[in-house]
Amino acid sequence: MKGVIGLLAVYYLLFKCKTGDVLKQVRPVLDFLRNPIVWALGKRIFSLLLVFSFFSLSGPGTFWKISRSWAKTNNSSETLNPTPKTEIASTSITGPTSNPNPTFFQSPSSKMIGTWGMSLFRPDLLTKDGLPVVHMTPIGPILDRMFDPQFQDIQNNRYVTTLDGGYKIVWTVRPSLQKEVSRFVQRNRVPYGMFVAVDPPTGDLLAFYGSHSGETDNGLVQRATYPAASLFKVITTDDALIHRKISPETNIYFHGCLYCIGPSYWKENPRRDRLHLSVTEALGKSVNMIFAKIALRWLTASNLQATANRFAFNEKIPSDVPIDPSNAVIPADRDGFARTAAGFGQVMISPIHAALIAGALSNGGVMMTPHLIHSILDPSGNVLYRELPTPLMTITDPKIAWTLLAMMHSTTVHGTGRRAFLHWHYDPVLRHIEVAGKTGTLSGMHPVGHYEWFMGMAPIGKPRIAVAALSIDMGLWRIKGPDIASRGMIAYFHQRPSF
Repeated sequence: MKGVIGLLAVYYLLFKCKTGDVLKQVRPVLDFLRNPIVWALGKRIFSLLLVFSFFSLSGPGTFWKISRSWAKTNNSSETLNPTPKTEIASTSITGPTSNPNPTFFQSPSSKMIGTWGMSLFRPDLLTKDGLPVVHMTPIGPILDRMFDPQFQDIQNNRYVTTLDGGYKIVWTVRPSLQKEVSRFVQRNRVPYGMFVAVDPPTGDLLAFYGSHSGETDNGLVQRATYPAASLFKVITTDDALIHRKISPETNIYFHGCLYCIGPSYWKENPRRDRLHLSVTEALGKSVNMIFAKIALRWLTASNLQATANRFAFNEKIPSDVPIDPSNAVIPADRDGFARTAAGFGQVMISPIHAALIAGALSNGGVMMTPHLIHSILDPSGNVLYRELPTPLMTITDPKIAWTLLAMMHSTTVHGTGRRAFLHWHYDPVLRHIEVAGKTGTLSGMHPVGHYEWFMGMAPIGKPRIAVAALSIDMGLWRIKGPDIASRGMIAYFHQRPSF
């Protein structure tokens, strides 16, 4: 600080003052610098400038605007007034140019979910302690619905379960990841805690964890009785992008609080709608009335229903582990339609399905068939079955998938998931890893409680892990779904196994 002021003073004396006037000019400058009030004020201003310059180097709010091949968009930035115009509504940065309503969805077929080995004998049913475990079907092995996988024995860095007759199941779950999430949830005594991790390119389930009151219950992640809440805003955003109605920079005007919902808030009111946010900011902060406004202005119930179906709602997802179908019914009435688009509808989803959606967005819009069984060995140690990465369906256009990832990054840097990932900046391994995600908060009845979701992936650009985490409590716990997801990702990036 002293050096900067001294240089300015020397510059002034040498170039601005004549030689005879130097002494006359020196005394007022020195008296000015010796003033304690001026000196204290200068230090404050210098400190503020230093802080501002630090944050301007890599502002998180401008993440998706930087030049990246997977998140490039037009430079057009629209501002939507409370009374929208038709020409603005037809502007978009991505999406198909010839067909505004493409069909991406591919109905699950009876394709093989793996490959059988060369063994001449293949039993129809594998059991453990006399109870059914695996049904050997023509398309591959399917776990029995009543079987709850317990991951205990480890061989060659993988969980292994020994069955009757000497058969063995080798699981895709990674021990380090499963153990760390289990310790974290049980240590914090979360009433209900669930965590699922997926490898986006293969569909392998890297973590498969559920607990209730401190007791492990992995079957919880297979159920689709949990309200999707604001996770559904991702489907609403995809529908608007696909039909070329919005861009990430589109500004929506509104009034009221960020999380208010109801006709009085989403009704167009030019006199009261003074606040505005971009769609990217609204997705990160999960602003309810903005997505209700988007739905009422440009979307239809039939199109949103079709988009939900593209994301594998209302369909049975083929897998070697039974998964309850997620349900999404879009009401035709105006208020029900707006509430559902904002995440307040009767939309139920399982943690596995939520993780698969995150994995599909990480994989260019392609959802892979989920696998929990890596391989099955016969009593002689020969491979009876091995999983095979199989594309299941395309849920969205690749460009829109990358755009959604870039928009979802705002959740973890200055949105509703920021608190859970704030400490990543102080970890030398994690500080350069960018996480995209979406939170969801709602009360539910099965079981009764306060639901806190997080669905996300990392690192952005080339995601290696996609996760879904859910906590259910009575609203009193400090540890929530985003905290469980953050801890799971930390375990993954800190302890990546060799296989």
